[in-house]
Amino acid sequence: MSHAMRSFAGASLLSLALVAYGSSAVAAEGWSVSHGTADASGTTRSVETGGLFGNVAVEGELRNTGSGCYTLWIQWTADLTVGPPFKMGTQCGPGSVPVRFEKPGGLGTTWVKICRDTQHTDCSPIQYL
Repeated sequence: MSHAMRSFAGASLLSLALVAYGSSAVAAEGWSVSHGTADASGTTRSVETGGLFGNVAVEGELRNTGSGCYTLWIQWTADLTVGPPFKMGTQCGPGSVPVRFEKPGGLGTTWVKICRDTQHTDCSPIQYL
């Protein structure tokens, strides 16, 4: 193999390793959920942190067209254990609010839902991410 071919092959292998192991160029996946006069949508994507697994970010916007308050919640299961729900944002009355949640490692089985007010009694069906 010539020197030029070895250099090209080495550069190609290095590029492939960087893409497979440490690239932050992961496509974002979309999600959306609605309940009552509120809806939310956004993306889920990997975030490069310099560590082995990185973080996962769920981000988007919660919108409300009515007069009530609505809250967007996120919750996930890891190793067959359901974690507590986390509030991503609340919008009272007409308007919108940006929402973002970042978690180390993968999301496991994760879902979001919108609930009227700040309780979990009047909620949308869950939307898996």
